[in-house]
Amino acid sequence: MKKVYLSRKSYVRFDDDHFLLYIGEQKVENYHPETSGTSDTKSEASDSGKTAFSYEGDESDGSTKIKAKSATYGDFTAGLVRTKYSQNQVEAILANRGDGDKSHEAEFDAYQAWRIQAKQIAQEVLAREL
Repeated sequence: MKKVYLSRKSYVRFDDDHFLLYIGEQKVENYHPETSGTSDTKSEASDSGKTAFSYEGDESDGSTKIKAKSATYGDFTAGLVRTKYSQNQVEAILANRGDGDKSHEAEFDAYQAWRIQAKQIAQEVLAREL
C-alpha cells in the first residue's frame, strides 16, 4: 500500500521482534493534502503545495514489516531477505546450487539479486536524515 507523508520517515520499532521500514521513498513535489472541507477551495487551488514523501509497503501505513531485534544493518538486511525467502527456501537454494540444473542457478541468481537489493535498502533506511 502506498502512503504519502509531509515529513520523511525511516523506521520504527513495531514490537520486540519487528520493525516497520519505510522503503521505496519518493519525493513528491507540489503535494496538496486532501482537504478537510473547512477551508476555501479557491485559495487551496492557488497554493503551491508542499513537499511530501511517499512510501510503499505491505502495511496500511506504507511500511514493510520485518523481523529484527535491533535497528542494525545486519538485522535489517536479514529481515528484508526474509520478506521474500524463508530459511527453508534459502537452504534449498544453496543446497541445489552447482548441481548443473540451470533452473537452480537461476533461483540462486534471483536470491543473490534480492540480497544485494536488501543490503542497499537497509543502508539507505539507516542513513536517511529525517
